Amino acid sequence: MSLPGRDVRTPIPATAGGVGGAHVRASGWGWRHAGRKAWALSDIDLDIAPGERILLLGASGAGKSTLMAGLAGLLGGEDEGEALGALTVDDVAPHHARGRVGLVMQDPEAQVVLARVGDDVAFGCENLGVAPDRIWPRVRASLGAVGLGDLALSHPTSKLSGGQKQRLALASVLAMRPGLLLLDEPTANLDPEGVREVRRATEAVLAASGATLVVVEHRVDVWADLVDRAIVVLDGRIVADGPVAEVLADEGGRLRAAGIWLPGDEERVVAEVHEDSRRSPIEAGAVPVISTHDLSIGYEESRPVRTHLDVDIPRGGSTCIVGGNGLGKTTLALTMAGLLAPLGGRTEVAPDLAPRPDQIDPRSWRSRDLLGRLSMVFQEPEYQFVARTVREELEVGPRTSGIDGAHLDALVDEHLEALALTGVALANPMTLSGGEKRRLSVASALISAPKVLILDEPTFGQDRTTWIELVRLLRRAVASGTTVVSITHDAAFVAAMDGHVIELSTRGIDPRRAPAAVPAGGAGTVPAHAGAAPTPSSPARATRAPTGAVPPSSAGSRRTLLTRVNPVTQFLGLAVMTTPLILSIDALSAGLALLLELLLVPLTGIRPRQLLARMVPVFVAAPLAALSMLLYATPDAEVYWAFGPAVVSHRSVALAAAILLRVLALGLPAIVLLSRIDPTDMADGLSQVMRLPARPVLAALAGVRMTGLMVGDWHALARARRIRGIGEGNRFVGFFHGAFALLVFALQRASKLSLTMEARGFGAPGRRTWARVSRVSWRDALMMVVCAALPTISLLAAWHAGVFQLLGR
Repeated sequence: MSLPGRDVRTPIPATAGGVGGAHVRASGWGWRHAGRKAWALSDIDLDIAPGERILLLGASGAGKSTLMAGLAGLLGGEDEGEALGALTVDDVAPHHARGRVGLVMQDPEAQVVLARVGDDVAFGCENLGVAPDRIWPRVRASLGAVGLGDLALSHPTSKLSGGQKQRLALASVLAMRPGLLLLDEPTANLDPEGVREVRRATEAVLAASGATLVVVEHRVDVWADLVDRAIVVLDGRIVADGPVAEVLADEGGRLRAAGIWLPGDEERVVAEVHEDSRRSPIEAGAVPVISTHDLSIGYEESRPVRTHLDVDIPRGGSTCIVGGNGLGKTTLALTMAGLLAPLGGRTEVAPDLAPRPDQIDPRSWRSRDLLGRLSMVFQEPEYQFVARTVREELEVGPRTSGIDGAHLDALVDEHLEALALTGVALANPMTLSGGEKRRLSVASALISAPKVLILDEPTFGQDRTTWIELVRLLRRAVASGTTVVSITHDAAFVAAMDGHVIELSTRGIDPRRAPAAVPAGGAGTVPAHAGAAPTPSSPARATRAPTGAVPPSSAGSRRTLLTRVNPVTQFLGLAVMTTPLILSIDALSAGLALLLELLLVPLTGIRPRQLLARMVPVFVAAPLAALSMLLYATPDAEVYWAFGPAVVSHRSVALAAAILLRVLALGLPAIVLLSRIDPTDMADGLSQVMRLPARPVLAALAGVRMTGLMVGDWHALARARRIRGIGEGNRFVGFFHGAFALLVFALQRASKLSLTMEARGFGAPGRRTWARVSRVSWRDALMMVVCAALPTISLLAAWHAGVFQLLGR
C-alpha cells in the first residue's frame, strides 16, 4: 500500500524504547457482559509472540472490541460480567499489566484528557509513577515519533485536528513505554491525510519500541502490509488465524459477507452500484440550486474559517465537497443550509425552491419552510434524534407535513427496509450502533422528500454491505430529481455518486467531475494538497520549550511576577484582598482600594484592552447596583428629589458612590486573577500544595474540558430541530428534549473518557508523580502580604478619616 506525503517523524533515541513486546496468551477464555444471556466471546485460544503484529477482523458485534477491552484490563469484576478460562499479558492478568498495555480507540475527542499537548502525553507517565525528570524527555520523544514534535508542549489540545488528536493519543501511549499496543479502529473518524498520519505514526511507534500490535479495522488495506498475521472473529469465536494473504484468500467470501472491506473492493463496489442504477450525468451549465457569493464562513467574527467563497451547486445531481480536515467543509454546509449565519457575503437558493420568490436566503425561512425543500444530515447523527423509537423518528417529518394513517405507515416501512433498520424499529435511536445511527439520520432526512439534501460524511461507520445499500438509495434519490450534496472523505463514495466535485484546499476551490474509478490507494484518497497544510485561520505553531525545561504555563504568554505565583496562592490571595472590603460601606476605603489595585495591574502583564473587555460585566453591574442604592436607600433629612417610593437624598448619593466604587474594587481583582488561572496549574496546586486527593481533582479537571464541548452540542441540537421542521415548536418541549440529549452526550463522553483515563493507568495502585511540580516560594509570600495590605490600608484610612461605616448599620 502506498502512503504518499512527506515523513515528518523524528527518530526516537534508543533509550526511549520500551523493554520489548509483550507476550499475549488466551486459553479457553470467554466473557459475558452482566445481564446478557449470550457470551460476547467464548473458547478464545491465542498465542501472540512478543513483537508480533496482528490484524483483528470481524463483523460489527462479533466481539472484537470486547477482546481489546479484555487485553487492556478494562473488563471489570463480577458486577460487570463473567469470565471463563485464562487471558494473560506477560503471564499476568491484564489489569495487573497496567503500563505494559496501551489502548487507542476510534473517537479522537474522547481520548484527549487534558487541555495542553504536553500534559496530555505526560498523564499516563504520571499515573505510572515515572520520575518527573524522566517524564518530559519521554513526552518530547513520543511527540517527535508521531510527527507532532513541532508543537509547543503548552499548545491547546482543542486546536488540534482529528488526525492530530489520534496521533496525540498514540504519543500518550508511547510515552508509557507499552509492550502491547492496541488500536481499536483508530482511523474510523479520519480524513485520508489523517489515516496516513496515524498509519505512519504507528509504524514509527512499533519501530521505536518493538511493541506487540493488535489492530482492529474494517478496511484491511490500511494495515495489510504492516501486520504479520490476521485473526478473524465471528459470532464470538475465532474462525481463522494465519498469515494475512492466506486468511484473505481462504476467508474472503465470508469476510465480505460480514461487511469487511478487502483490498480492491472499492473499485468492485463502485462498478456494482453503477451497474445497478445507471443515470445521466449533470448537464453542463445547469442552473444552480444553491449559490454563494463572496461568502465568509465561521463561528466567530474575528476568526473566519474561509473567506471569499463562490460556490454553485448544480440542480438535480450529486455534488461531493471534498478536502482535508479543518478546511471548512462542514461550516460551508451549515451555512448553505441556512443553519449558520454568514460572516460576510451571502447564500442564495433558486427562487422556485424558496417559500416565496423574494425569500432566497434560507436563513430567513421558518423551520417548517425547510421541510420538503432543504434538509441536512449532520456528522454526529445523535443531534438529530428527537423521538423515543426508530419508527417514531422517521414519522417526525411526514407528520409535520400532514401525512398520517396508512400512507405514513407504508412510507416508514419502505425506509426502514431500504436501510436495514426494520429489526430495530422499536429501539431507542440512542441505543443503536454507530452505523445504524448514521443510516437512521439519512432515512429521517430522505423521508420528507427534500428538493435538496446535504449530508455530512454519509458513509461514516458503514461496513461494506450497508455502504452499498446507502449509496444505492442516494443514487435513486438523485435519479428522482433530488439534489444531493455530500461532505465526504470517501473517494469510493465520490466515484460511486458520479457527479460534480468541489475540492476545498488551502489554495481555494477546485470544481471538477467525479473520477471514473477510485484513485490508487483505496477509499478516502484525495489529492495530496487537500489538507496537507494548515488553513489560513489555523493558529500559528509555537516554538518548543528548550530540552529539559519544564514547559511554561499556558495561562499567558507574557512572563510576569504573577505568572510565577502558585495558582492556589492567587486564589487565596483574592479572598484575602476582597473579603475585608465588604465590612464597610464608605466610599473612601472602596476608592482607595480601587486606586491601589489599578497601580498593581501592570504587574500582572494583562493588556489594557484585554482588561477593559473582561471588565464589561462589572461595568454593567456597578452602575445598576449604584442606581438601586441611589433611588431606594433609606433617605436622610436632606432630600434632593422624590417620586413615589424613589427618593434621592444626600445619604443615598453617598451610598451610591460607595457601592459603585466597591463593586469595581471587588470585581477588578477577581477578573484579573481568575481569568489568568489555568485549570491544569490549579489542579497541580490543589493536589501537591493543598494535598487534595489526585483522583477527584484530575477527574474534575477532565470534566471541565468535556463541559466546554457542551456549548457546541447545545447549538448543534438547536440547528437539528430547525432542520427537522420543529424549530418553532413548543419551547418547553424543545428545551426538555435538548437537555435530555445533552445529558446523553455527556454520559457517553464521560464513559469513553473514563476508559481512556483508566487505560492510561489512572487510579492504579502505587505512588503517582507529577510532571509539573507545583511549589510555593517567596513570590507567594510576597503576594499574600500585598493582598492583605491592600484592604488593611484602605479600611484604616477610612477609620482614620472617621467615615468607616460597618455594613448593615
